[in-house]
Amino acid sequence: LSGKDLVRIKSPSPCACSAERDAVAECALELRKIGDKADLQQKVLNLIAKLFCPKKPRPRC
Repeated sequence: LSGKDLVRIKSPSPCACSAERDAVAECALELRKIGDKADLQQKVLNLIAKLFCPKKPRPRC
């Protein structure tokens, strides 16, 4: 292979780069959605635990 052929093989095409960026962006968006769902679930669990398992007894009036 000549030097030009090696350069052509090593450098990805612009289309491949943009497709890769799109895939990374879509993956990041999906991970964000999963994280948001997990965060909401944790907040709900914390609320339930706070209501049913209070750490301190409530003061009586």
